[in-house]
Amino acid sequence: MRIGHSAEIHSLGGAEERNPGSPVPMPVTGEIMRASQIAPLHSRQDSDFIDSIMAAQKWSDIFAAYEDGRASLERAGWTVEAFKEIQYGLQFEASNGEQRALLRLYGGKKGIRFDLSMVKNRKISGSLTEILGVAPPTAASASTKEGKGAAPATSDPPELIGVDESGKGDYFGPLVIAGVYVDAARSEALQAAGVRDSKTLSDKAIAAMAASIKSTCPHSIVLVGNERYNQLYSRIGNLNRLLAWGHARVIENLLAEVDCGVALSDQFANEGLIKNALLEKGQSIKLLQRTKAESNIAVAAASILARHAFVENINALGREFGLTFPKGASQATLKAARNFAQRFGRDQLVKVAKLHFKTSKQVP
Repeated sequence: MRIGHSAEIHSLGGAEERNPGSPVPMPVTGEIMRASQIAPLHSRQDSDFIDSIMAAQKWSDIFAAYEDGRASLERAGWTVEAFKEIQYGLQFEASNGEQRALLRLYGGKKGIRFDLSMVKNRKISGSLTEILGVAPPTAASASTKEGKGAAPATSDPPELIGVDESGKGDYFGPLVIAGVYVDAARSEALQAAGVRDSKTLSDKAIAAMAASIKSTCPHSIVLVGNERYNQLYSRIGNLNRLLAWGHARVIENLLAEVDCGVALSDQFANEGLIKNALLEKGQSIKLLQRTKAESNIAVAAASILARHAFVENINALGREFGLTFPKGASQATLKAARNFAQRFGRDQLVKVAKLHFKTSKQVP
């Protein structure tokens, strides 16, 4: 049975997918390089530290977990500061522009784990727990931690369209909505490939999984570039309505290729918004929304395609303007916006940013 399928990005004011280049990593203080990339050492202390790292496999695992955790935090709008070595692990600070948090990462007989015990604010602790995936494991999350893919929720039909978006909380870069159609065979293939919520994956892993998803499932990606986004937002005046419009376009695009009676997405607004935005072909589909919808393999796959397209686009913007555009919305974002305005003019922000964010008001 042939389960492969490909579909092009529908780009609105953004670059269409052709031959995407490798993602450009953000420079972060304390970033770990692999052994073959380590720069010349400048002190005996540095040398001893590196030797101790390379002497034990657990340190390699700790650093890999640190890199994945840092990537997840950055995608959520956090800035990760320099780490330091502590007994049995690493310690580092992270900031979202308003709150700071001290995190620790340990390696031991029970494996690698993040320790959030130093985070006293329950709201911040809950947010970090979700971002880093350190919540007490459920049946679905337990399989994710073992490296397996997200399992379809037992109450979901085996055949459905999963929809998710990326970029709605990022000041720079586009808004991307993606949809993926699965049936029982495709769900099994995605799970075997380790597909899960993009928030638990590094950008490198996302790129690899995106290629697998595209070759396995019918899919649709709507990329709304910044200029078009700002035009639509000024006309619609509401992010949820804009999201509903994007979700509807993705569903309509897929229904032109497959027959499917159910679409599932994360809860972001009254489902009537999406229903009203659907055209004739989509009016008969059953729309489901719920929190943590990424636990379903179809929505998890859609989250990966959306995030991959977002990262590719924001990196392309960086190459075009010779700058690094931070993800999320933080003090680093504000600094980059002011730098951009000084170099290219404030009126050019429309090409790279979402102007309704409060960040824009702080750029002279």
